[in-house]
Amino acid sequence: MSLHSILFSAPSISPLLRQRVALLAIIACFLLPLAAAWLLIGHWRPDGSVQHGELLNPARPVDLQLAGMDGGHFNTATKLRGQWVLAYIGSATVCEARCRAGLYDIRQVRLALGKDMDRVKTLLVLDGMPASTFRQWLATEHPAMTVGIADAVNRNNLTAAFAQPGPEGEWLYLLDPLGNLLMRYPVDIEPRGLLKDLQRLLKWSKIG
Repeated sequence: MSLHSILFSAPSISPLLRQRVALLAIIACFLLPLAAAWLLIGHWRPDGSVQHGELLNPARPVDLQLAGMDGGHFNTATKLRGQWVLAYIGSATVCEARCRAGLYDIRQVRLALGKDMDRVKTLLVLDGMPASTFRQWLATEHPAMTVGIADAVNRNNLTAAFAQPGPEGEWLYLLDPLGNLLMRYPVDIEPRGLLKDLQRLLKWSKIG
């Protein structure tokens, strides 16, 4: 039985009440789809939009003051401005398997970007001047990587930015082209997840 027949065939319902019920039914026809859409937008996220790292909200401006291995000094705000930066904090005295795997992964993720590779830089932040053997290894394996030496205050700008600070060597950090610290990833993340995030950011970014 239709709504019309129910409303207009029941003798016990007054004309005024029938009009009100009909109006409410019409309003409901419009409001129910809107309510359903609101619920979906508020509580549902498509798989493709979920980042693989930990987002820093809000992003934090970071200007790292670094010493170069040639004895000079530079800061990330000028040297790396306009490019996305994948950064890793390591020890100058030793770079064991976990460290080398992290550096390898960010190098390969950058190379996998293809034509967008030049929009991304890799950065290694050390706590002191590395030994000659370590420097030689970096020059051979990571010639495109920027290497800088930072004191504890500068390194802390990365490690302590998140609600749960992580120890040095455990995280990879992502900075946007404006110098803002944006995300961090576990050093042992599956590189494909990091690559997908970067590809998405580069696709939609109007800067860098």
